[in-house]
Amino acid sequence: MDVPTRPLGGRSGSARYDAGVHEFSIAEALAGQVQRHAPPSGHVREVEIQVGALRGLEPDALRMCWEAVTHATPLEGTVLKIDLRPWSITCATCGRTWTSPVPFVACACGDPAPKPSAGDELDLVALTIETEED
Repeated sequence: MDVPTRPLGGRSGSARYDAGVHEFSIAEALAGQVQRHAPPSGHVREVEIQVGALRGLEPDALRMCWEAVTHATPLEGTVLKIDLRPWSITCATCGRTWTSPVPFVACACGDPAPKPSAGDELDLVALTIETEED
């Protein structure tokens, strides 16, 4: 399987991050959770998760890994819906908290370095189950 890689830290010559390894382990753990929580009578059609920006997941890589992990299992063909959550930023100077698509932004009060304060969630939100009556 060809998996995209990207440089760490954005510098050429730096260590490389294999974009599929992290996502593959997440997909394996998620499939285990889904199998534990799915009812025995019914077929899982859709799995919905929420992922915080701090997790650093690549949605396309996670979907590809999900397909690989669920191949030839009862979860094969299940659609993985990923709700990417934005960064949550908090300013120590004024106490303001807001969401942002990027982690490092100046605060409206002038503080140049507020800190990311949330965004590490990875939650299994919902399973859509098809039963025989459907």
